[in-house]
Amino acid sequence: MQLNLQQRLQSLRMVAGLGAFLKHPDSLDSVFKLSTSLENSPLSTQMLRHLMEQPAMAALVAENWRPPTLDLDALEQLPPGTLGHGYAHQMRSLGFTPLQDIHPTPTNTPKEYVIARMRETHDIVHVLTGFGVDQASELGLQGFNLAQTRTPLAVMLIFGGLLLALQQDKPLEPLLSALSRGFEMGLRADCVIAHKLEQGWDRPLRDWQQQLGLPLTQA
Repeated sequence: MQLNLQQRLQSLRMVAGLGAFLKHPDSLDSVFKLSTSLENSPLSTQMLRHLMEQPAMAALVAENWRPPTLDLDALEQLPPGTLGHGYAHQMRSLGFTPLQDIHPTPTNTPKEYVIARMRETHDIVHVLTGFGVDQASELGLQGFNLAQTRTPLAVMLIFGGLLLALQQDKPLEPLLSALSRGFEMGLRADCVIAHKLEQGWDRPLRDWQQQLGLPLTQA
């Protein structure tokens, strides 16, 4: 009986989180709230198990490696074509300074580590995959994330994105095409978040893409 109650409460939290996202789909706060509503769910536990079965991810978690403090000013000075320069350019062009001059969040458990790693690499994965920030590209990125990590957040954001498109009477073809492309890309690529990407800001973006099994960015 208590287990059923816990499951119902978890389901209510997920529905509430999805509702908040649908009201404010462009708000990062609504995405974070939706993510938080899923953190203690059985689906999140399944995601963690899936990732920990991958040797590279398990080794990174065991090491508890954390990236150096992010400094967009320094990254912007790197040569064009490098991962760091591409990342800084994207953040500046969007008006984002998400982690600039902030030390990465300490983690104490494998689940905390994986959640932190997924959040701090989100925008890096945007650059590596070539997905932009328009509605179709965001859906494509979530398809990639789903294939790579089995994250329930991706499922919720995909559902929310498609539902919004229907509510706004927008065509579904571009969204579904991007979703399919992202999922296939994620299946073929190495597990991106298991790599110490932030130690290679100065590496050419195309080198990283080649190593990870991602489509090469057009020069």
